[in-house]
Amino acid sequence: MNARTSPSGGALLLTDDDRAKQLAARMGPRGVVSRDDPYDVLMELARNPYSTVMLTSPREEMAEFCRAVRRLNAHARLLAVCPPDDRKQAEPLADECCTYPPTRAEMNLLLQGVRAEEAVARRLEVLTGQAMTDLLRAAHSADALQAEVAKIVSRVCGGSLRWGSAEECGSIEPLLSLPGPPKRFLLPEAPVPCEEPLDALLADLHQVLPALQDTAQRAESLHRLAITDHLTGAYNRRYFYHLVDHILRRGNGEHFRATLLLYDIDDFKRYNDEFGHAAGDEILRDTAMLMQTISREQDIVARIGGDEFAVLFWDHQLRSPNSQPLRDALSLSDRFRQAVERHKLQSLGPDAAGTLTISGGLANFPEHGATCRELLRQADRALRLAKTSGKNSIRLVGHEPSSE
Repeated sequence: MNARTSPSGGALLLTDDDRAKQLAARMGPRGVVSRDDPYDVLMELARNPYSTVMLTSPREEMAEFCRAVRRLNAHARLLAVCPPDDRKQAEPLADECCTYPPTRAEMNLLLQGVRAEEAVARRLEVLTGQAMTDLLRAAHSADALQAEVAKIVSRVCGGSLRWGSAEECGSIEPLLSLPGPPKRFLLPEAPVPCEEPLDALLADLHQVLPALQDTAQRAESLHRLAITDHLTGAYNRRYFYHLVDHILRRGNGEHFRATLLLYDIDDFKRYNDEFGHAAGDEILRDTAMLMQTISREQDIVARIGGDEFAVLFWDHQLRSPNSQPLRDALSLSDRFRQAVERHKLQSLGPDAAGTLTISGGLANFPEHGATCRELLRQADRALRLAKTSGKNSIRLVGHEPSSE
């Protein structure tokens, strides 16, 4: 990007009427003139020394138009505000480029003549040490970081804020953005007047947020690696114990019920020996995927070890007096058993459907145990009984098989 010294003057927009209105609103009280035809823009630029020429999307013969702008006003800054798909085409043509819709922070920086390189080196003006500490503490996840940013900005602008998508912006002026995918925008519930303290804060946050977002994404990635099984994507044994015990302690206080399923693959060693370990890995991945598809969002699926898996069926809210959590768990477990039996595994060949089965045991909280380990021990007893009774079945502690 070439540095340019811009003369004083307003902004000249090459855009359609709707985008001109939206951009004019984002640019605040600065002088804005819009034209929807490239030749009209050149005529206007020939008459008046605009400091900024802005286009909202690359068009046919745009390169020729940009060269004409340079000839008419060598010092004018050429800015592109365009949809993500057009950005690659626009970047070689413009001095600076940002994705539509631009946030208030981006517009302030663009129209003040701050180039990308200078923005990185710019000193923070109003973001306090305590605010930076709070942001760093929140950078353990994207959700926590977004909540902290909204809280900091809300204290200055005095209004309610929320994070939304580009489609939700509409006529609302976004204050800040976080990279995606998908890209997220900080949106006020009501229009926010242009005031120096807020604009200075937005400029500070616009500078530090990319690094904080990277930190949050790395922290989330490391956390996922620490709590999940690398082969199946299910939770690992250690995290399952921790999470289930936490839920059961809550269950003691709120008096809700939960059911734990422990299951494994019938004759898994035979599949490994006959078809190889690649086929064994496919079986483990596919069965975990099937259970995650059949179970509900709040249910917890984990690989305990080898071909053994566990699932905790539970609910976020207290159940109604007429609910039947145990019957729900039995139904979901048997749906899973049947899905495994029908599933076709590519590595086992075209005639393999019906050859793969699972056996499982169910234990109910709090009747059969108050901790994860107690429920697993009881479920394991039911699982062993399912094995000795012919396999391909789900048994509840102390009951007859749910299916044969």
